[in-house]
Amino acid sequence: MNRANAAQLYRATTRIALDNTVLVAFLLLAIALAFTTPYFLTSRNILNILLQAAPFVILALGELAVVLVAGIDLSVGSMVGLSGVLFAFLTVSTGLPWPLAIAVAIAACTTLGIVQGALINYFNVADFVATLAGLSIFRGLTLIITQGDPIPGLPPAFNFLGQGFIGPIPFPVIIMASLWVVTSYWLSKSRSGVHIYAIGGGRTAAHRAGIPVARMRMLLYGFSAFMASIAGLILAARLGTADPTAGATYELATIAAVVIGGTSLFGGRGSAWGAALGALILATILNGLTLLDVPPFYTELVQGLIIVTAVLLDNLRRRTA
Repeated sequence: MNRANAAQLYRATTRIALDNTVLVAFLLLAIALAFTTPYFLTSRNILNILLQAAPFVILALGELAVVLVAGIDLSVGSMVGLSGVLFAFLTVSTGLPWPLAIAVAIAACTTLGIVQGALINYFNVADFVATLAGLSIFRGLTLIITQGDPIPGLPPAFNFLGQGFIGPIPFPVIIMASLWVVTSYWLSKSRSGVHIYAIGGGRTAAHRAGIPVARMRMLLYGFSAFMASIAGLILAARLGTADPTAGATYELATIAAVVIGGTSLFGGRGSAWGAALGALILATILNGLTLLDVPPFYTELVQGLIIVTAVLLDNLRRRTA
């Protein structure tokens, strides 16, 4: 084998290893936890991990769509809180039927997401600035509506969204899986999914190819808000209470899940499978830290280290592409 062939083989091998890093890391993590704690591989604990991961997976799918077009949404955590509080206010304080309150809460959050997208794509506000402002504005609206106090007494039928089971499977996990299937099909099989990857690969080229870049990017921020609103409703239903602090710092975990899952922060590369796997890894790590009695103060530290590692791997992937 000559030197050129050896170099080509090395690049191909490295590329395969990097493309499957997430899955390998997840399996190694699961094996390590299985040997260090007898409770990890119990069916109850696995269902608990899936239940804990459900809101993060849903948030990660929304964030994924934005990151694929080289954007970022820092407001998803605040949107989670606003969604639950808005629903609780409508159904508890005004007496609106809970199915209608769900529809209004989701529609309001999605509209706010689209407004953010319009500011970014039609008024040239940097996505970081616009969504950082959204983070503050949405949390402020949440606190104004609740005056800082939780809203209890949510309808029992609504609480099924977060506490119910179909057979042995928690209902939030079924919602998560359904949204993952739909998002995965949309991104990989539909024409608009192809356009999203094209925009992430190069906005100028996508625009010249006739793709409505600004409009699509605007709507993707609406999609991210839509997914955040569903995650917020699930969390409120799980607690039976709308907590104005719900979702705080979730934006960090969401972006971490997307990056860990192999999505490039520069756009154009990533998948629903990777984003979901990234969220599952985070949930598994948090579960493992709890089982090992590690103080919760270390959670943020571990999360930050994971993000740095994921970004370094992303840089390595781009160099070997």
